[in-house]
Amino acid sequence: MNPKGQVTIPETLRSRYGFPPGTKVLWLEREGRIVPIPLKTVGELRGCLSPASGAGGLAEALVQERERDRAMEDDA
Repeated sequence: MNPKGQVTIPETLRSRYGFPPGTKVLWLEREGRIVPIPLKTVGELRGCLSPASGAGGLAEALVQERERDRAMEDDA
């Protein structure tokens, strides 16, 4: 660790665990150890909530439920 508190992760570990240059890291403490977790960029997260993941189906179900609620309110 340098005087600024910066840490250099050895190249062998960076390549083994997928830490490309410029990776932002979240440091967690687990059972008395410090664990680096690479953070995903927005681009890497793109598509993680696609309809294929089921999120689209949930949104569609919510829209249908709201439409039924409106219809019931209109009938009342």
